[in-house]
Amino acid sequence: MNGGIRLGTVGGIEVVADASASVLALLFAAAVMVDLLSRDLVSSNERAVAFGVFAGIAIVGSIFAHEAAHAIVAKLKGQRVLSIRMLIFGGYSVIEGEPEPMTEFQVAAAGPATSILLGFGFWMLQMVDLGSGFTATMRALALANLAIGLFNLFPGFPLDGGRVLRGLVAERTGNRVVATRLVARVGRYTGWTVLIVGCGLVVLQEPFGLFWIVVGWFLAATAVQTGRREELAVVYSGRTARSVMRPVAKAVPGSMQVASMIDTYSMGNDMHAEPVEIDGRVVGIIGHDELDAAAPARWVSTKVERLMTRIGPDDIVEADQPLQTLVMDRHDPGRPLVVVEDDTVIGIIDPGSF
Repeated sequence: MNGGIRLGTVGGIEVVADASASVLALLFAAAVMVDLLSRDLVSSNERAVAFGVFAGIAIVGSIFAHEAAHAIVAKLKGQRVLSIRMLIFGGYSVIEGEPEPMTEFQVAAAGPATSILLGFGFWMLQMVDLGSGFTATMRALALANLAIGLFNLFPGFPLDGGRVLRGLVAERTGNRVVATRLVARVGRYTGWTVLIVGCGLVVLQEPFGLFWIVVGWFLAATAVQTGRREELAVVYSGRTARSVMRPVAKAVPGSMQVASMIDTYSMGNDMHAEPVEIDGRVVGIIGHDELDAAAPARWVSTKVERLMTRIGPDDIVEADQPLQTLVMDRHDPGRPLVVVEDDTVIGIIDPGSF
């Protein structure tokens, strides 16, 4: 999984928090503090800060609960859940394999249902007489969770509503690819509709219209891209990284001169990127882009490690890793991937190979 802070595992599922998740916590905490102070609902700044910190932690916890619900139902249905990732606009669970249509429906619906239940739970807590600050904080958490649940029911990728709709359509048609394409179109049309409604509200001087403009733009902009990734994930179901890699005999030693590398590895004008190894570890990639950084006259005296582009663990995949998870979890399709087996380099997946 690319980037993020690994928080550990829960039930064998890796939990990763993207840095943007902390932005969500800070923004929500700040909004609660400003609300409490502007309406004089707390007796001191310290109490406002305490309620704000609690609210920030609680909203991230609520998103985790939303994603955990997906993961729990998926595991109960026999699917393998690889990880949960927390982001500023929510999160997503990486689930391996192609589920039955009704299984996908149930897994997708579990998240919004959990958020809505949490919303009602916080709404009940606000009725407990523990002061106006407590009441306002619980109300804010209730409304936020209800908004998360209802927003995720919009029928388009990458929202849960898109997967709910795909499960229903796939169950009816028996064709998951057709269902995926349909949901991508529905998501795009839904996004444009919401955006137009938001513009109308702004014209009517309704400030909340700005929110719907952002929501509509988000849905329209991501529906096609995410739909394409979902379609590829369906097409590649059951295949592994090995099936699309370009075989590589051995990695290029980082200590080798560039000129020697070109001769030894028979690299010409059509050369592909090659993995670079230092002290037994793959640490970089070298190809045309890297060679262009140095004049040919310098290739005799320049070592490969000076020109290579460094890569990290997220750019190295196991040969038997499912392509489906690579498609769904890869954030930079423009970078090549190094394929290894038993810690030995056996291939490269070039950009555009999947």
